[in-house]
Amino acid sequence: MVKNTHYFKLILLFAILMISKIIYAQAENAALDGSFITGDLCYFWSDERWQAELSALKNAGMQYVVIQAVADSYPGRVTKTIYPSSLPNTEMAKGANGIAYPDVVDACLRNAESAGMKVFIGIDFSDKWWDLYANDSTWLYNQMDLDNNICDELWNNYKNKYPNTFYGWYWSYEVENLHFQTNEQQKVLTNAMNKQLDHLTSTNKKLPFMWCPFMNSDLGEPETYETMWKNVFAGLHTTAGDIFCPQDCVGAGGLKLNEIASWFSALRRAVDTKPGLEMWADVETFEFYGSSFISATIGRVVSQLKIEQPYVDNYISWEYTYYNSPYKANTGFHNTYLDYLENDSLESLPPTTPSNLAGVSLPGSVVLNWDESADNIGVCGYNVYRNGEMIIKKQVPLKNSDTTDIAASSSAVDANITPNTDYSYQIQAYDFAGNTSNLTLPILVTTKNYENLSLESSYAISNSPSDSYPDTGNKKLTDGKIASHAYYADPQWVGFVNVDTLNVVIDLGQNVQVQYFITNYLLDPQPAVYLPEKIIVSVSTDNVTFSNIGILLDSTPNETSSSIHKYYYTLSNPVNARFVEFSTITSSSAWLFVDEYKVLSTITSDIQEKSTVFPNEFNLEQNYPNPFNPSTIIKYSIPNVGTWHASSVQLKVYDILGREVATLVNKKQKPGNYEVIFDAENISSGVYLYRLQTGANSKTRKMMLLK
Repeated sequence: MVKNTHYFKLILLFAILMISKIIYAQAENAALDGSFITGDLCYFWSDERWQAELSALKNAGMQYVVIQAVADSYPGRVTKTIYPSSLPNTEMAKGANGIAYPDVVDACLRNAESAGMKVFIGIDFSDKWWDLYANDSTWLYNQMDLDNNICDELWNNYKNKYPNTFYGWYWSYEVENLHFQTNEQQKVLTNAMNKQLDHLTSTNKKLPFMWCPFMNSDLGEPETYETMWKNVFAGLHTTAGDIFCPQDCVGAGGLKLNEIASWFSALRRAVDTKPGLEMWADVETFEFYGSSFISATIGRVVSQLKIEQPYVDNYISWEYTYYNSPYKANTGFHNTYLDYLENDSLESLPPTTPSNLAGVSLPGSVVLNWDESADNIGVCGYNVYRNGEMIIKKQVPLKNSDTTDIAASSSAVDANITPNTDYSYQIQAYDFAGNTSNLTLPILVTTKNYENLSLESSYAISNSPSDSYPDTGNKKLTDGKIASHAYYADPQWVGFVNVDTLNVVIDLGQNVQVQYFITNYLLDPQPAVYLPEKIIVSVSTDNVTFSNIGILLDSTPNETSSSIHKYYYTLSNPVNARFVEFSTITSSSAWLFVDEYKVLSTITSDIQEKSTVFPNEFNLEQNYPNPFNPSTIIKYSIPNVGTWHASSVQLKVYDILGREVATLVNKKQKPGNYEVIFDAENISSGVYLYRLQTGANSKTRKMMLLK
């Protein structure tokens, strides 16, 4: 009996150890093991930059890099390569600066060898794939012949030089669940892949062969995709160690998180019909927001890893080097992921709630400002809510170069508003793990009604736009049609290259009262589209003598990724003008893209007279506009406390250190609503406090002067 008990305890202990080992292995495996490096991200990297990037991947537990793709071919064009090629009709690709790339393949392999990492080399890609897929077997088979020649050249150039680092091949053509539904299409796909696989095997160049298909749940069912791949696998000449690595499609929107399990389980069943074939996950670490891609929070990425864990043998990311690297993205992403690896759980401390939310109504938009939140690792961004619905995400931008982190913008512009309407706004902070703060208390902003005096007005322009981005009929800049995409190809943008100053003079047709000035500019760093240094607005009644009345402000000054920037200026009081000149000063010789100049005034005919109602509360309103330059309006209320008498009122402005800057009011005033203009012409830019004091009541608010 004793022996049996002892034996039972040993069996139980062994079982516990095995279960613990399995649980530990599962937890350990829910982590990325590599990253793609794509585009021109790495083309001009120095060895030092390569080592820094690969060191970050190694610190995050990764051992693989996929460089994609080393050649770009298209029928009738010269094939561009990022390595020196002696194949016919090839040449080294060039950067936007016109300089040919160095040998990027050698740089990648050389530095990966030094870092102890393994490299999959993406062979070739042709944009013709997106037109033909498997519907033109002649083109596709010819393409495979070209790719085989590229493989031979890569092998001869680099395999002996980097025998352990040159680890595998990446087939760059992305198969999906729409264009390969017929038996004929599937047969052509199988034959094309076999031309590559058979060539590599017969010439002893066979290495682990990876490809990354994708899927869209709107275009089919997982069972149909499973059947398709079973058909392809049945005839595919893979060997043990080859890797079927489907993209999880969460970032691009093909799948939702709750759809991953059904699609990946179906694909796992297909893979299990092919002995020796591995299934990895290509984890998308980005999300599509607005008109561009941004980094996903690490919390969402970890959710993908956990959901995919039962179905995959390993993970690689699309792409950590771009969306999570401390050299391309805010270091908060990398640090949060390292924290997850160390603790096998996400940190859960939320950011503090944003404070001092203020909003100002401008023509066609509401500008919101607030004070930054704090977090133990860092604030990733802010969610803006209007009337209880999330409408804007303001996230930390990607880096255009290896610079320090840039904080998430603590301002936002709501451009989807209706005049003469009350809107309630709240802000919520979130960190890199996806933890969220409490919402701020709501503020109420009442929008005004404006008249666009410049709509379809004629104008004179000092520089001719590029023929590729023309000002069609000299009407686009006042036609009322506004570019909606932060992308230079949006047809509403007018593009100029190598201009120092761009002057646009708008003829309003007659002398009118003008007060508000707005224009839009594009920031798109990849094709070298940059923002102006400043925009000066001037007015004239005769088109001869112009008076400079101010400099337009950027409503989103901290936004550094592809984005539309609205510039605006508001006069405290309207002025008379027929001609309005916008002078744009640039500081670079790159591209300048602009759209829609607006000159506006407030419509007063719709405003009804109201009977006087004395306020029953002491109140100091947020100044308008805010930020401002150089003047702003401050409104306040002195309550009626039951007797009609005057109170001693003081309204003063202080700098951030508490030093008095100006006294705006210092006298007795009866109950009522008041407003005063603060002119900061002779004061430097910065944050200021203004304080209202009457009797025992006092209130202080913050305002920002931007010159």
